[in-house]
Amino acid sequence: MATALLERLARLGYVSKAVIYAIVGVLAILTAVNRGGRVTDTSGALRVVLTQPFGRMLLAVLAVGLCGYALWRLLDALLDPDRHGTGAKGLVARVGTAVRGCIYGGLGIEAFRLLRGLGGSSGDEAELWTARLLEFPLGAVAVGIAGALVAAYGASEVLDSIRGKGDASLDLSPIPRDLRSAVRRISRFGVGVRGGLIATLGFFLVRAAFTKNPQEAAGSRESLVWLGGVIDGRWLLAVLAAGVLAYAVDQAVHARCRRIRPVL
Repeated sequence: MATALLERLARLGYVSKAVIYAIVGVLAILTAVNRGGRVTDTSGALRVVLTQPFGRMLLAVLAVGLCGYALWRLLDALLDPDRHGTGAKGLVARVGTAVRGCIYGGLGIEAFRLLRGLGGSSGDEAELWTARLLEFPLGAVAVGIAGALVAAYGASEVLDSIRGKGDASLDLSPIPRDLRSAVRRISRFGVGVRGGLIATLGFFLVRAAFTKNPQEAAGSRESLVWLGGVIDGRWLLAVLAAGVLAYAVDQAVHARCRRIRPVL
């Protein structure tokens, strides 16, 4: 029974992620086409949900889903039901899984705090944590290494997207055969764009390490704005926003098709 409950929570977590990234993507597209909207991040998306009709109810569901997803990810990393193993590659995969659990668990806790009327994040967490690390001996080295690892992970996601490397954990049989090719392409695009945003986060961390200035670190919102302004800002921002929406589709596909092996 516990295993079945954990699987439902994990799938609800994927749905919650899909909703949040869809909100981020839609708002960014509206900004790009001058229809209102704003560039925000996942924390900002939670605040948007709270202001909508039935927003508290939906935010409560998202909070449960995100925390359930985090619990599953942490157990997944610890007990290794996917059999990544204890080799170097397997350990990297399991550490990455644990990091995902911590990130989305923190987002779930923030959703609960918003429901209680407490202040959520300020949107400057990257600067805050970078500043704290830089205060320690060799803190700049630690920030630089972390930034390089984040950038490398993001770049690997982009390369996997370009190469068309699929997710071995997915079973697309529930999706009609004539739609599977389109779903794969949309997911590849979404994963690639998200990888680019992650790589940009890593670049900002490395820059903060070299300059020893925590204000050089940035979150996902700043990454989207920065990338969107590189070349003909609004068009590129629209493309990136479409990629975030595509990633929301990818997460919805995971909610339905991800193989979730028992961890309990």
